[in-house]
Amino acid sequence: MYTIQEVSQKVHVSTYSIRYYDDHGLLPTVKRDENNSRVFDDVDIEWVEIVTCLRATGMPLAKIKHYIELCLEGDQTVPERYRIMVEQQRETMAQAEKIQAHLRLINKKVDHYANVLINNKPDTLMPNKHLEKIYTQDY
Repeated sequence: MYTIQEVSQKVHVSTYSIRYYDDHGLLPTVKRDENNSRVFDDVDIEWVEIVTCLRATGMPLAKIKHYIELCLEGDQTVPERYRIMVEQQRETMAQAEKIQAHLRLINKKVDHYANVLINNKPDTLMPNKHLEKIYTQDY
């Protein structure tokens, strides 16, 4: 059994978030000890991990709760759970593609600035370089 602090360290989620998830019925198997403190087992940690994953990929709490309720209902809900996960997979892949596009642009800028620094050259790719000419022109 684990304390909330141990779970927090193990899964890199704040104790506040874990308490919030538990208070909102997103951790259905968490137990309490004689002092009414939450105690977690390995199954509870798996619930924390899936809830954290789904939140991090943008799933609303209400939809996570629905997913958990389906899990608790049993095997007859597997088709709906599968649809939920496929939808989340698609959304997460789209997010990842956007992040990859951003990373490509950042990598391009890093390479450019490294080249400017290594070769001691002026920055010729500044996006607003044309504004310098406008501001420095005599009128």
